[in-house]
Amino acid sequence: MFEISMLGMFFTAFWVLAQPAGSTRRDEWWVEVDTDSPKSTYYFGPYDSRQEASDNSNYYIRDLENKGSKKISINIKQGSQPTQLRASEES
Repeated sequence: MFEISMLGMFFTAFWVLAQPAGSTRRDEWWVEVDTDSPKSTYYFGPYDSRQEASDNSNYYIRDLENKGSKKISINIKQGSQPTQLRASEES
């Protein structure tokens, strides 16, 4: 199961990075995942609907739990691509 979520994250990141710089859509859906330990915020997407983003959020939570993250919360947002796909206090 871990390999599937890593593969999904790889393809999502690849897809986002392969998009032309000016191709942001305001109707995209993103999964924002916050962790308290370590203090980080991750963005996964884009998705075509809120339901699709919600359905995929469990994979990200499970993957972060397996890596030792604590106090994980999610927020599903609609809008253009975030400027960063990962932010942490260490970066």
